[in-house]
Amino acid sequence: MKNRPSPEYTAVRHILTSPSLAPRCTPYIGDDDFAWEGLLAETATMSGGEATLVRVAFDLWEAEGVVGIWELPKQLDTQNFTRVLQALELFRGTPEHDRRIPVAA
Repeated sequence: MKNRPSPEYTAVRHILTSPSLAPRCTPYIGDDDFAWEGLLAETATMSGGEATLVRVAFDLWEAEGVVGIWELPKQLDTQNFTRVLQALELFRGTPEHDRRIPVAA
């Protein structure tokens, strides 16, 4: 029986598999970890919003404090801002029936 992924992993994966990031980030997503060196290198050629998403995911995983909260409303479009809010609910382990924001595929 396969173990269920942690809420932290689920949240970070939710961000990295957003439609704008998935093609570039999926190769760096492991079964229980992420290849951050490669993911962070990819940000050099991403848009500002895409790079912010990767750094948010990194910050959730590593707790490095690399993202200022002010960046979320300034750098992210509505869809990606919502994706981060969904990831925060996943990170907390909020049960699906209690989530205020439905999780997107």
